[in-house]
Amino acid sequence: MNKTSNTGYSTPPCDKEQPLMEHIAELRYRLLVILAGVSIITAIVFPFSSLLLDMIWDHLVPPGVEMVVYGPWEIITVRITLSLVCALVFGIPLLIYELLAFANPGLFPSERRFFTIVVPFSLILFIIGGLLAYFIVLPLLFKYLILFSGDVAVAQLSIRRTFSVVTTTLVGLGLVFQTPLLITLAVKMGLVKYRELKEKRLWIYAGLLVFATFISPDPTAISQLIVASMLVVLFEASLLIARFL
Repeated sequence: MNKTSNTGYSTPPCDKEQPLMEHIAELRYRLLVILAGVSIITAIVFPFSSLLLDMIWDHLVPPGVEMVVYGPWEIITVRITLSLVCALVFGIPLLIYELLAFANPGLFPSERRFFTIVVPFSLILFIIGGLLAYFIVLPLLFKYLILFSGDVAVAQLSIRRTFSVVTTTLVGLGLVFQTPLLITLAVKMGLVKYRELKEKRLWIYAGLLVFATFISPDPTAISQLIVASMLVVLFEASLLIARFL
């Protein structure tokens, strides 16, 4: 076991020399385990996908708006996609476990502790962003968009396009909620300075408002204000975390 005087281990203590083909074989095995897990969950969820679609539609779309399909395969494609999305969500723990198990021998103890803290925190932030999108942003978005278009045309929404908007918004806000984590890491790594972020916060607020306009197009500006407000709160939380860590 090789050590250095300043950093402790010169190589990870659990790292073992293995032929390249053994690493590839292990990676292939773990990817197959992930693929098998996702496939099994997808097959389990698919029979209930119609019920899930109805629940999502009833929650997000105002009453009286018809669900429309524009092709013979559209509803099947959406059901398969929904089942796959659910499988990916429920399969995240398996995915993380297998990837970390593959990388674990090559990690230093400090790196293991880092991932132990960062990965759960990142998942929690992503879930919070997705819940905000599902319960607040998307219902407001569909409600007011349909309300403002009611004088011009009868609202009939394509199930495929509606589902695309829903998934894009959920994933988008989930990623947006990684802001505290990213800013904290950037400050700690020296990529940006805490003082600079603090001094230029007004410009950052303006940028966040512009960004919120792009990810939540709403003519009433209600969803933009909600998203922008949450981004400002996340930014200030990031500064607070970066200051004391």
